[in-house]
Amino acid sequence: MRNLTHILIYVLPVVVSVATLSGCRSGAGPAVVAPQFYRVNDDTGRPTDDEAARTQVQRMSATIAPYKAQLDDRMTRPLATVATPLTKGAPESSLGNWAADLLDAAARATFPDRPIAFTSMNQGGMRVQEIGTGPLLVSEIYELMPFDNELVLLELTGAELTEYVNHIANSGGWPVSGQLSVRRQGGQLSVRLSGQPVDPAAAYVIALPDYVAGGGSGARMLVGKPPVKSGLLVRDLLIEYAAKAEGPIDVRPDGSRMRLD
Repeated sequence: MRNLTHILIYVLPVVVSVATLSGCRSGAGPAVVAPQFYRVNDDTGRPTDDEAARTQVQRMSATIAPYKAQLDDRMTRPLATVATPLTKGAPESSLGNWAADLLDAAARATFPDRPIAFTSMNQGGMRVQEIGTGPLLVSEIYELMPFDNELVLLELTGAELTEYVNHIANSGGWPVSGQLSVRRQGGQLSVRLSGQPVDPAAAYVIALPDYVAGGGSGARMLVGKPPVKSGLLVRDLLIEYAAKAEGPIDVRPDGSRMRLD
């Protein structure tokens, strides 16, 4: 393309955040895909023909237009309504509790024959600080979870599970589903699953992103454990299960999952 004055570069991000004018909503607006032009000189160092460049730009725009329309339609689809802001925080938060519970529901539906003890997600995997009130858009889930992480299961002994939970606590707390209750007082860690203490010798199944299962976010104690793969992306599952909300999303953490005094 060295005979073109301009090269049209279409950046097709999954989401381009657009600031809204409402003070409370922090999520993205409609996905935006727009051309940007960059001047290119020929081999002699002089600008090349403008008309040829414009013709090529028009052709490229026409080619990409249908895909842009599909992307816009997909990203601006509302999934549910957020009644109170979903805010990221530690050791427990409304955004973390909501996302972990959604993934837990997805894991149980995907693996109905496996007794899942609890579901966890790493704090760093959530890439937004808040989803504000109003319509929850597909684009906001892409902002929250931009990575192609897969949902997997791991089987751990009770002792291994406690070591993993201890890592979560030492990391300041991660999003965990409601079956897990962690208390730390005076350096002592208490871990309960659905109200019951953990048996160090028993076997437990947990659900989590494959990144963490492979030792990511410092979870080295999980390295070498063979995962049971779902073939499903965490992000896609959050989109699917967010759309199943029966009413406005209103999550209010009470410290029952993670209390690290």
